[in-house]
Amino acid sequence: MLLVLILAIVLVLALAAVLAVGWSAARQALMPGPPHYGWSLADFPSLPCEPVRLPGAGGVELAGRFFPGAWPATIVLSHGYGDTQDQMLPWAAFLHRAGFSVFSYDMRHRGQSGGRHVTLGALEQHDLVAVIDYLAARPGVDPARIGALGVSLGGSTTILAAARDARIRAVVDDCGFSDAPSVIASSFEHFVHLPRFPFALLTVRLAEWRAGTTVHSVRPVDVVGRLSPRPLLIIHGTADIHVPPEHSDALFAAAGEPKELWWVPDVAHAEARQATGAAYERRVVEFFARALALDSAR
Repeated sequence: MLLVLILAIVLVLALAAVLAVGWSAARQALMPGPPHYGWSLADFPSLPCEPVRLPGAGGVELAGRFFPGAWPATIVLSHGYGDTQDQMLPWAAFLHRAGFSVFSYDMRHRGQSGGRHVTLGALEQHDLVAVIDYLAARPGVDPARIGALGVSLGGSTTILAAARDARIRAVVDDCGFSDAPSVIASSFEHFVHLPRFPFALLTVRLAEWRAGTTVHSVRPVDVVGRLSPRPLLIIHGTADIHVPPEHSDALFAAAGEPKELWWVPDVAHAEARQATGAAYERRVVEFFARALALDSAR
């Protein structure tokens, strides 16, 4: 009897420890720490920056930057998980050089934006639609020529938002995931720094409960087909272990025409731009120029 009691106490304590670790991991997943970059806005003096504040979903205030370009075609940039809009400054720079106006923003609970949690696209997609609302009403922006590019979580969020809002006329998805459950399973150890078993499923359930959202319903692969006939360009490094290339395979298979898939050999997660330099910039600029009829906008 005593042995049974001791085993029961040990089991309860072990379960309590797992729950405590899962609770802490859920907090870390919902509220990742601040990122660090090798650049800041001050390193891009040629970018004419106008700070913007606008309401996102549920009244969350979003912090953004508008970079007015030579032409009314505008590209919205969405950053990755745990990042801020500073991540996207190199993208803003080459797109602005090409003549586009550019808008970047901090997703909820990132940078200078409000919001209590990161939600892996569940709420971020609605925030991006709010950004489109702002841009469509802004003087100097052609509402018929708005494109969007996202990296990692930003790519997935862009697909989700574009499926909801046809005002996003062209999409570039750089290494976004096809569905949240799969990417959580494949990248949990990297982002949360705990073994996948037994913590991944427990952490996700606790995170959903804390944030009041259902991450398992975040599935860009189920809605990417709605983008057609708007053009889609998917970019993915073949050495990506955090969002494995099969995510882009699934998205491309589910997407309608017109669509392009650019595999970047031997490149890790979110590093295609750095690895290919001018080739990346040229391909993205030409894609948006065709999709948004930049020549006729001039």
